[in-house]
Amino acid sequence: MKKFLIIVMALIGTVTFTACSGLIGADSSKMITGNVTYKERIALPENAKVTVTLSDVSKMDVAAEVISRHSFLTEGAQVPLSYTLRYEPSEINPSHTYAVSARIEVDGKLMFINDTAHHVLTDPAKTLVTDIMVRSVGR
Repeated sequence: MKKFLIIVMALIGTVTFTACSGLIGADSSKMITGNVTYKERIALPENAKVTVTLSDVSKMDVAAEVISRHSFLTEGAQVPLSYTLRYEPSEINPSHTYAVSARIEVDGKLMFINDTAHHVLTDPAKTLVTDIMVRSVGR
């Protein structure tokens, strides 16, 4: 009876391990991380919305194709504001150019946006960590 119990427990352990291993490997997404910041010495209101986007910027004279987008409310947090963008490697073409961009809006009005290209993934450095400096939008 003890042998039977040991065999059953071993089988249950093997099945559980195999199932969990499959779940861990099932998520093939990758990440780009960084911070959004600005130089102005002003605080963001709690309802400020930050949007960070990964786009294919290879084609001229057409809108960039959005690969991934992440938006969040600051809820009182101030710069630097950390972000994580998930993307599927299967969506990345090694011969294309990709960039991350950021914007901060308050009540639907644009307050800050980046004005410099931040190339990632297929750039020579294969960048996966990118800090984005945004600039105040003139009012």
